[in-house]
Amino acid sequence: MNTDSLQMPTTDQIAAEFSALTLQWRHALTSLGEHHLHRLLFSYFSGSGPRDKARAELNAILTGLIPGFGTLERHTMSDINRIIEAQKRDLEAKLARISGNDLAAWIAERRTCETKIAAIDAKLRQFCGELGIEVGLGDAPREDRRPRLSDSELDVRIPEALRKAPKGLSQVAISEATGASYGAVVKWLKDHPDLVRAEGERRGRRVFLK
Repeated sequence: MNTDSLQMPTTDQIAAEFSALTLQWRHALTSLGEHHLHRLLFSYFSGSGPRDKARAELNAILTGLIPGFGTLERHTMSDINRIIEAQKRDLEAKLARISGNDLAAWIAERRTCETKIAAIDAKLRQFCGELGIEVGLGDAPREDRRPRLSDSELDVRIPEALRKAPKGLSQVAISEATGASYGAVVKWLKDHPDLVRAEGERRGRRVFLK
């Protein structure tokens, strides 16, 4: 059995995922309300500008911000405005739930439990070593000592890893493929929305090179 696939994420990874999702949703909410998007919609449906250019840009924006949007040609302007408002309400509700619940307390509690379990496991490993037996605890977890990569190195490694993965990569997979820390990957993706796009929700989200 591949035990790697059964490994639980650490509390730091979970906290980073929630942080990245919050930033992603806030960015999407802002983008859906931008004047540029609504000006493009008016230009496309009124025929007051180059339709082909507006169509391509609108399809790229809306498919990136609204899951399952499809294509522009399937909707009227009224349809799209309703879809945009529904997506904004959904994002606002998600952000309200994250900011209004006990997430921070749960993260802190989970981190405390991890510390306690690590201490107990260390005692069990010592005890088993004295008896000369193995009960499946394995070696003590090692601290992640990956070297800190410079911004210029991340600018090369992350796009290269995504270029080799046409089906996209999770943020954890990007960290493993590049040797960068998970936090560095999350920050780089947040700082480069012009280079990457994300699809999916929560732990099923995958990142693609634009």
